[in-house]
Amino acid sequence: MKLIQKTSRAYLILSSVAFLISVVMLYLVLKIVINSWLDEKLLYSKKEVVGNIKFKYPITTSEYKNLGKIEDLKYYKDTLIFKDTAVYRAIIKEFDVFRQLTSYETIRGEHYKVVTRNSLVNNDDFINVIIVYTIVIFSLLLTGLLILNTQITKNIWNPFYANLNALKNFSIQNKNRINLIPSKINEFNELNDSIKNLTNKVQSDFNNLKEFTENASHEMQTPLAIMQSKIELLLQTTNLSKNQAVQLQSIYQAGKRLSKLNTALLLLAKVENQQYNVNEKINLKSIIENQLENYEDFIINKNLTVNKNLISIILMSNKVLIDTLIVNLLSNAIKHNIKNGIINITHNNKMLIFSNTGKPPTQNLENLFNRFKKDSVSKDSIGLGLSIVKKICVVNNWNISYTYKEGIHKIEILF
Repeated sequence: MKLIQKTSRAYLILSSVAFLISVVMLYLVLKIVINSWLDEKLLYSKKEVVGNIKFKYPITTSEYKNLGKIEDLKYYKDTLIFKDTAVYRAIIKEFDVFRQLTSYETIRGEHYKVVTRNSLVNNDDFINVIIVYTIVIFSLLLTGLLILNTQITKNIWNPFYANLNALKNFSIQNKNRINLIPSKINEFNELNDSIKNLTNKVQSDFNNLKEFTENASHEMQTPLAIMQSKIELLLQTTNLSKNQAVQLQSIYQAGKRLSKLNTALLLLAKVENQQYNVNEKINLKSIIENQLENYEDFIINKNLTVNKNLISIILMSNKVLIDTLIVNLLSNAIKHNIKNGIINITHNNKMLIFSNTGKPPTQNLENLFNRFKKDSVSKDSIGLGLSIVKKICVVNNWNISYTYKEGIHKIEILF
């Protein structure tokens, strides 16, 4: 839930509760005020009736009856009783609600009950009109405040969302600095300053790291190439002893391994830094067939049978990365295969599968895609092939998995 929606909902709930409480209190206050006003009118009417009875129009027992014995005993003093009551009106044939005052008076030594009433119908209608009017006014006010608050909040948060989108689209490979919209809110401006400082630092660190890895790789490759060339020349001399030849051969293999390691680590660094971000249309079937031709000698040397089930599908990716992916998968299927083994390659618009015969894995399968984790005793293996494959899949948002069942190693990539 967005912050605007959350705050608006909180305001709406709080206002609704306050509104309901206010309506109830308004109804009770109006009821009390009107009843008090009616009670005063009833008292005045009662006094007029009693005064008329005493001084102007004396009543006889034939007109009014004294209180009964029980009621006389119960109300032995002058008493006033206010209450709401319903009285049936024969003319309209329905009950009306009245405010009633029952007064027990002593007139000329006799106790009498004087009842005066005032209709509550008009008063209830008056209260209902006020309540409805209040509800309408308050609802309009609440709706207006909600709309106004939402609009003001949106205007305040618009720079924040614009800067958030700019941050989402920010790339450390882009040489341009991030462009943020200033705000009238001090906290947002402080956040913008922090983001600018952070992105500038990240860009600077990335460029320094990129330059370092490229320079280090280039500077290492040159002496390694010279060292291997010199060792090759020494191995071709005829006056070497057997022990010297063995030592030189070991140094040559170590240098060759170091060169491969340097190349693989540089490739991993470039993939992780997303330096291969230029995508193009790639025919994966064509790349697989080309690499099979390149590795034909290795396949023949192990007398491997290659079964292909390929469909010509176009993918959007980086060609260098896809070449590297296929090379590593194919070399892995050959290297970890057995003599007279099988390689199965399946490719369609949903997946790419490399499977091959081979010995059971000797290490934990969870570590198979980690760096320098290998399931091979080969001296040529540096333990980075599947790690590079995993990184390429991550860059392309592909899922990769490995299984071993009934003597078959299977690596499956889901596009």
